[in-house]
Formats: sequence, structure tokens, C-alpha cells
Amino acid sequence: MCKECWERIAKADDTEFLDSLELTHAERTVLEDLYKQGENRIVEILELQGKALHDAILDLNEELLIDIGELGKVIQSVQSSDLFTVQFEQAVYDSFTPLFHLAGESELTVLNTDKTWSTKNKAASRFAKNLQKLVPDMNGTSADVMTRAFQKAIKEGKTPSERALLVREISAAAAKGDAGPFNMERAITVSRTMSTAAANGGKMEGWKQSEVVIGKKWRSSKGDRTRKTHRKANGQVQPLNKPFEVGKGKLMFPGDPSGRAEEIIRCRCTMQSVME
Repeated sequence: MCKECWERIAKADDTEFLDSLELTHAERTVLEDLYKQGENRIVEILELQGKALHDAILDLNEELLIDIGELGKVIQSVQSSDLFTVQFEQAVYDSFTPLFHLAGESELTVLNTDKTWSTKNKAASRFAKNLQKLVPDMNGTSADVMTRAFQKAIKEGKTPSERALLVREISAAAAKGDAGPFNMERAITVSRTMSTAAANGGKMEGWKQSEVVIGKKWRSSKGDRTRKTHRKANGQVQPLNKPFEVGKGKLMFPGDPSGRAEEIIRCRCTMQSVME
């Protein structure tokens, strides 16, 4: 799918998600800016990863280019590089922790004016660490995608030279963002996942600090792309300190980074507070 198509889909998702948060105009403007900054940072890192992988592929001779074991080592070396791991973790912290604070402070301010939100609260630190734990999984996904693409090229090539050429072509396309895991689609997926987690995680912490909210109610996003498990969870009510039961897993809030990947990736759901 073209870059412009993914951007249109992402914009529609963002509008629906932001509408569900019921933010003031000022809060929404800040949140939109933070989300876009996060997306742009993820795009930059993915582009650098794609280029680094392609450069490493170009350094291989023909014999190594058709050895999936050697290609796997190259992929793993690039993906597990401290440089990219640290960059990803820092981008996640810088871009999405502020969303957590914004959502939490917004809820607390409305619910209990006697309480003051602290940007140094322990919950925010725990959340940031949980969010950063998703980075190895993101890198692992990129590695799996590239490995399968290289395996297909090696299988389809009729001669060693043709196989090597196909591997180089796949690597070049991935580096440009035309195909593979380093494109706009991937950046949108990562950003949507992170922003959902940050907004809902912040909301729940704001509810906890307010001391007037006793529970939470799952609100699934509308549309055909909403998971069946999330539609089934719609309307589910749980005490504030208990997880929602979603599919085969348990989530403290929509997008909970400690949850199963199949239940949090690109999630657009949110939740409502339940008062005494």
C-alpha cells in the first residue's frame, strides 16, 4: 500500500482515537503534536536500520549472500546493535511518556482539583520501562520479515548469481522503504501501539490518583478492523486494580504493554471511568 494511503488510514485512526479521549482543544493539539513527533522519530530510526542492513548485505560475497544462515547473522547483528536499541528506547521514552503525563494530568484535574499531578511519579517510570520492553519484540519482527523475504529469494533464484541478485534487490527495496519492515506502515504501527498504551495508561493513573474512581469500562473502537476479542470486551467493567479479560490475555488497560502482542498492536480502544 502506498505511503499516502497509510497516512490517510492513520489520520482516520487518530481522529477516532482522539475523539474517544474527550480532550479539550488545547490538550488534543498537544497530544497530536507529540504523537506526530513520535511517528517521525520512529521513521528516522527505521530508515537508518534499513540502510545499515543494506550496507551490510552489499559487503557480502555471492557465496554468503545465498547462505540464509549468514544472512540471519547479519540481520541479527544490525537489529541487536546497541546503537539502534538505545535509539529506539530513547525515542519511545521521549515521545510517548509525555502522552502518559498529559492523559493522566487531564483526568486528575477534572476529577479532583485538590490533587496535583507529578511528572516524577513512580507509575510513569514503571510505564516507561514496560513500554521500552517492547523494543526487542519490534526488532525481532523486523528480523523475521527480512529472513522470510531472503528465504523466498534464495528459493526462487535459478542460479547462485540470480539468487544473490534477488537478495540484494530485496535489501535495496527494504532500505528505501518500498517493502519490508522499515517503511511508513511499520512506523505507523509502532506509533499507534505506543500512543494507545500511553494515553490509556496515563488515564488510569490519573483515575488512581483522584481517589474517586473505583472501576473502568472497556470501550472498543468502531469499524471492521476492530479485533473480535476487543469487540467482545466492549462494555466489560473491572475494578481499577484488576485487569480486563481480553481474548486469552489480561490487560490493565487497552494497549497495556505487558499484554500479548496480538491484543495490543495497533489497538485503538479506550476506556471510561466508573465512579462510586
